[in-house]
Amino acid sequence: MIARRVAGETVLVPLAARAADPEFKSARLFVLNETGEYLWSLLDSPRSSLELAQNLTLEFETATGRAHADVEVFLAALRDIGAVRQVTDGQAE
Repeated sequence: MIARRVAGETVLVPLAARAADPEFKSARLFVLNETGEYLWSLLDSPRSSLELAQNLTLEFETATGRAHADVEVFLAALRDIGAVRQVTDGQAE
């Protein structure tokens, strides 16, 4: 997975993407919103979902419960597309 800034947005591009139709050779792109961009920037090293939620709460003045729920959804989506993986101590990498 590589991240690129395109037209003011962060776009995640899977490196090993394969289209089901061999004649359609484009990869799926994943565009991050502002909070997704912020969380992605924190994932330059393994971090727990709790740590990510705490940072999100501070940066965006979000309620703790909401931040934690948003982080869990974000990490699950990133795991689904192969952008991160969970390491044994509960941190995303």
